[in-house]
Amino acid sequence: MSIAETVKQQLLEMEQQVEEEKLFLVGYLIPMVDLIPADDLSDDEWFAEFALFVEDAVEADGLADRDVELLSELLDELQPQD
Repeated sequence: MSIAETVKQQLLEMEQQVEEEKLFLVGYLIPMVDLIPADDLSDDEWFAEFALFVEDAVEADGLADRDVELLSELLDELQPQD
């Protein structure tokens, strides 16, 4: 399974059990996974691209500071472990 598939699966599982405060943010991240091609990227490279994409989207969407903190926590949870 590719890193993108793994991250998407993790997010879908989180969506079923995450606390309400993070539910919107999990839903916010799910469609973004498919926007980052995994071709010829290592897991770490793909995740770095994904994190940058999320950061740009957060800026463009003007999310609240608390949402940005929670997104950072979610990204930490999703970060591939070596």
